[in-house]
Amino acid sequence: MKETVIEVLSRPRLAQPVLIGGLPGMGYVGKLAAEHLVAEIKAKKFAELYSPHFPHQAVVEEGGLIRLPRNEFYWARVDGRSLVIWTGDAQSVTPEGHYEIVEKVLDFAEDLGVRQMFTLGGFATGKFSRAQPKVVAIGDLEMLRDLGPLGVSIEKRSGPIVGAVGLLVGLGKLRRMPGISLLGETHGMLVDHRAAQAVLQVVLKVLGLNISLENLQQRARETEQMIERVQRELMSREEMMKKREEEESWYIG
Repeated sequence: MKETVIEVLSRPRLAQPVLIGGLPGMGYVGKLAAEHLVAEIKAKKFAELYSPHFPHQAVVEEGGLIRLPRNEFYWARVDGRSLVIWTGDAQSVTPEGHYEIVEKVLDFAEDLGVRQMFTLGGFATGKFSRAQPKVVAIGDLEMLRDLGPLGVSIEKRSGPIVGAVGLLVGLGKLRRMPGISLLGETHGMLVDHRAAQAVLQVVLKVLGLNISLENLQQRARETEQMIERVQRELMSREEMMKKREEEESWYIG
C-alpha cells in the first residue's frame, strides 16, 4: 500500500448529509461518542479507509482473524436527516499522513454532498473532576454562533490542535465546507465516557435529534466507581507507609 485509499462498499442515498468524526485521541472521547452514535441509530457501514500512515501493526479479531488497521464510514437517516459517521482504529502517526488522510476524507465528503461537519475529541486537563465536563468549540463562525444557548465555551485563546479533529475543520474551510470541533474536558490518560457524553449531547442538540445516552452514562458511572476504588487504595497505602515510617522512626530514636 503506497497511499491512503477509501474502499466504498455500497452507495447510500443521502439527504443533506452531516459528517460527524470521532477518532482515537485524548480520553478516547471522539471514538467513544462516534461508536455510541453508530450503535444507537443502527448505522450501516458503507466504506473503509486504509493508509500506510497508520501504526505499523495488525488488528487481531475474534477467532484469530487478522486485518489491517482502518477507519470506517457509517450512515443512517434520522428524522429525515442523513448522518455520516467517521471513526476507526487509529489516526496517522506522521504529519504527512494526517494531511493525506484528511484530504481523502474531504474529497469523499464532497462527493457525498456533505453540508456540515462536526469533529469530536478531548482536551486534556490532567485532573479528574466530578463536575460536568466543559465542552469547548472552535471552527466556523456561523456554526459557533448557534452554540451560545447550549452552554458551550467558545475558545478564545490561540494554539494548536493536533490531529484530524482540528485538521478536518481547518482544511474544510479552504473548500468552503463549514465545520466545528467540539472538545470535551478530560483527564487525558483515562478512557472518558463522561466527556464523550458531553460532546455528543451538544451535537444532538444542534441537530435537533433525540438519541439515548444511557449506555455512556452507565459506563461513566462504572469508571467513576473504579477511580474511587483506586483513590481509596492509594490513600490506604499512603497511610500505611506513613505509619510504618513513624514506627521505624520511634524504634531508631
